[in-house]
Amino acid sequence: MANDYKKPASEKIFQQAKTAHSIEANPHIRHDNTTKKIMVTVLLSLVPAVLFSGYLFGFTVYVRYLTAILTALICEYVWFKIIKRPYQLDYSVIVTAVLLTMSLPPSAPWYFPVIATSFAIIVIKEFFGGLGYNFLNPALSGRSLLVGLFYNQMFLVSWPDPPFNKIAPDVVAAATANDAISGATPLDIMRSGTSLTTAELRDSFFGVIGGRIGETSALLLILGGLFLIYKKIISPRIPLIIIGTVALFAFILGPDGLFTGSLTNVLGHVISGGLLLGAFYMATDYASTPATKMGENIFALGVGLLIVLFRFFGITNEGVSYAILIMNCLTPTIDRLLRLRVVGEPGANFTDIKINH
Repeated sequence: MANDYKKPASEKIFQQAKTAHSIEANPHIRHDNTTKKIMVTVLLSLVPAVLFSGYLFGFTVYVRYLTAILTALICEYVWFKIIKRPYQLDYSVIVTAVLLTMSLPPSAPWYFPVIATSFAIIVIKEFFGGLGYNFLNPALSGRSLLVGLFYNQMFLVSWPDPPFNKIAPDVVAAATANDAISGATPLDIMRSGTSLTTAELRDSFFGVIGGRIGETSALLLILGGLFLIYKKIISPRIPLIIIGTVALFAFILGPDGLFTGSLTNVLGHVISGGLLLGAFYMATDYASTPATKMGENIFALGVGLLIVLFRFFGITNEGVSYAILIMNCLTPTIDRLLRLRVVGEPGANFTDIKINH
């Protein structure tokens, strides 16, 4: 019995095991998709919005993307060397770098993506165990760090001046000193109690407005999100619940009192700001969202309600980043309440995962 490993059949199995492919990092999905394929698909869905952002705001935008990507790759490579593990590129850090850059203002200096990406990769991702173990969305965490360090600069608004140029924030401020509305973003306009015109709604849909680098084109973000749903990379439930919650309360909390929101107002809140980027790409992160369908529904509803709270009652017009990060922190609690109990384990109640079936 002790010498069974020397038998030819056992030796053959042993040699096959030695040459087998190593298991990739989670998330593990019962599908032909691998982590690399998933990340490549996400990147492909972002290509139109990334290319269009440079057309709107200038070639320096592309430099910011490259700076963030290189920073992410270097940070991950150095980290793997420090912990003495073989380096495996799964493209997740590139996705993080691209999404983070899309949420920056077009006037962001070169060191913004360096600081934010380094923090996102080293602290938020690697400190907690790497891909699949981070409890916060890395891209949003990096952006939030910049808001804390450079608050005023992070909320400067540049306007597009295509092709491949932008109107800098100081020029916008000087040109609109006596007309605050003409230099305002769609969310600023609606926050003031004024409804968007048809032209402003059209510009918001196509992206020819002031805003963050990759958040302005609602059309391209919707197409990218639909592509991910078609490829079964994300479920439509999370983005639909988030967008639906914001749309519902945009109608309820209308400019002229309860239930006075017009269709223009509702659509304006849906396609403006970072809602679509957050709903399709940030809130659907595998690692930082609940593991059950019911948990995802609760998570999405919480994100939507927090966005409404920030937009309508907060000091800023936006709040998508912090809404998602707050719900990321609540994800372990949601999973704890909705997890499947082991047979015989006490504590089963109406929140049992069986309500998902």
